[in-house]
Amino acid sequence: MKHKADFATSKPTQLSLLDEAVPLPAAVIKAAALANNIHWMQNFANAAGVGLAPHGKTSMTPAIFQQQLAAGAWGLTVATPYQALIAAQAGAKRIILANQLVGKANMAVVAGLLQQGVQLFVCVDNSNNAWQLSAYFSELNLRLPCLVELGTLAGRCGSRDIDSSLQLADTIHQLDGLALAGVEFYEGIAQDEASVRQWIQQAARLCHQLQQRYLVGQTAILTGAGSVWYDVVAAELQSLNTNSSIEVVLRPGCYITHDHQLYACAQQQVQQRSTLAQQVPGDLQPALEVAAYVQSLPEPGLAVLGLGKRDIAFDAGMPKVLCIYRDGKALSLDLTGCESRKIMDQHTFWHYPPELALQIGDIAMLGSSHPCLTFDKWRCIWLVDDDYRLLAAMDTCF
Repeated sequence: MKHKADFATSKPTQLSLLDEAVPLPAAVIKAAALANNIHWMQNFANAAGVGLAPHGKTSMTPAIFQQQLAAGAWGLTVATPYQALIAAQAGAKRIILANQLVGKANMAVVAGLLQQGVQLFVCVDNSNNAWQLSAYFSELNLRLPCLVELGTLAGRCGSRDIDSSLQLADTIHQLDGLALAGVEFYEGIAQDEASVRQWIQQAARLCHQLQQRYLVGQTAILTGAGSVWYDVVAAELQSLNTNSSIEVVLRPGCYITHDHQLYACAQQQVQQRSTLAQQVPGDLQPALEVAAYVQSLPEPGLAVLGLGKRDIAFDAGMPKVLCIYRDGKALSLDLTGCESRKIMDQHTFWHYPPELALQIGDIAMLGSSHPCLTFDKWRCIWLVDDDYRLLAAMDTCF
């Protein structure tokens, strides 16, 4: 088990990344964009009348968790018991473990959180797992809140249809160590909007049936939504949910810093199809960047940048150079047609028109796609203002 991090951010003197105050490469988050994104998504959830439990796996940064909770988040979502421990240490009183809980050591972590008064929900999609969980938690005189996970053929985890989900719910309801709390789903692997809507409607029907059979308490939780279809989930569950005893909770994560490619495109589609999103003032803004030196200019039109797979996400698109700085000032360069074509462990091959006249030591600011896989490469990320002055060093807990 990793050690508990010190959640206080260290505050440096007023130094600037552009003045080479910290070694590069370095990951930075723009404070204004971060605050904007936290409040924009919270405002969207409030306007939709749903709870927001941001997925903490994206940032695993307690200082960010605390800002999300302070802004009004219902709770936090995590993927593992270790992440749940970090979320609780950051102040979360309600946590959704959007995954199956398997193994006694993992159960021990969750049991400890329940004993501390944390309200923690786990996903179940198999009766054998339900029996294992009940045996462990009943021995401790605990009842573990469970969400029946509804999946789809060829998808991730989850019971594959309503009938088998209802059978599983009956089993959970009868076990001493478990308490059925509602339904969980993840629609992010669906390929089109029609499939997403169908999946959400099925999950809503399942939740209603659990209530009709008196298998859940007075309030049932119905939770889903990643960072691509959250607006569709909110709209569908608003229209289907005529029962105020169903508590809808959204779980997007990547909105926290947004990005320059994958989620930028997804958010454009959200704004095109969602009247509600259009009514929320402003929009999400990219906040996460990685700074790196121009390290080598071995051929005309080729710059080798001093960052690579160990520093920035590359799974959903190559890193994109946003701006280049020299002597603390942005160069007025047209970056049209420039592109990263290859990435290695510590180097990125960036192609550019030779007339741009780069120099060794120029600082490139790069954006990426899929922020989760940039965050997890850093033990510390700098919070900066829009001029890259250093505001705080934020620890991550991967």
